[in-house]
Amino acid sequence: MKSRFIQAFIAKVKGRKLALTHEEDADGIVSGALYLRVYPDAVLILARPQEINRAAFNWFRFFMWDYVADLPCPGKARVRADHHKTNTPCAEIEYYDPEAPSAATLALKALKLENDPEMVRLVELTKQTDTANIVDDDAWDLNDAVKGANYEGRLWLAYELAKRGLEALRDERVKSWIRKNRRRRELTEKIAAMIDVKKVTLVEFEKNLDISYRGLCTILEKRGAKFVAVIVPKEGAYRPYFGASRESSYDAAVVASRLGGGGHKVAAGARVKAKEEIYKALKSYLGLEKLEFTVVSAKLDTFKKSV
Repeated sequence: MKSRFIQAFIAKVKGRKLALTHEEDADGIVSGALYLRVYPDAVLILARPQEINRAAFNWFRFFMWDYVADLPCPGKARVRADHHKTNTPCAEIEYYDPEAPSAATLALKALKLENDPEMVRLVELTKQTDTANIVDDDAWDLNDAVKGANYEGRLWLAYELAKRGLEALRDERVKSWIRKNRRRRELTEKIAAMIDVKKVTLVEFEKNLDISYRGLCTILEKRGAKFVAVIVPKEGAYRPYFGASRESSYDAAVVASRLGGGGHKVAAGARVKAKEEIYKALKSYLGLEKLEFTVVSAKLDTFKKSV
């Protein structure tokens, strides 16, 4: 596969529209599909928020993007649809509402697709997946398909959803991604059952176990936690996942932004080099001198740790 930079460069040379959306969740993939529904010849690039916010070599700023969704502004954009309170508006035309349940909700309006029933249905599902309130089987399938696919699979899925709507989820390769992530969710639920839940629940993993860490936060909140922090070693750095119950006074985005990350009140995250930075930010935000973690080992044992 050509590098994303080369793909974007070729698109500009050929005069094709260029879109940029979030790679990691259903909201970003559906937001991309909406644009492709209107502009099927556009080139879609997928990215992660931390790539745009903290990349040492930020090639995203080299281009004028015709459309950006569910991501921080890459520098220059004509239209952007987003609902993250930590992402500053900057496009020529902004569809920005931190209270919106998903970026796709705003993209639907931006692209004037409110009368397209297939796209409306996809957007309704993103409201469930992005608020961790999944009740429909189709929403679970969409969530699992995105989470279970790699970059190429997610990109393919965006193009197919644009053409076929939910029918794309019936494809055999998509079914394999769904099964893969369901196994991941089962392991997540097993690990969640091992963790003692407190008002403030702090969890640290010795190793990346390839589970749904955002899902883990959600499960712990449903069991009574008001604020959750999960620290995971990933790709030579540490990823803290923060969650806060909607009715609590906690705000996950506040602590994430102190670490250069972002998100929403109820779900946010960051990427840092040293986990001591996360400890420091948590102590400051929570007003604690000592943090009590449940540590999950590579062998799926748990033990307590004070920092």
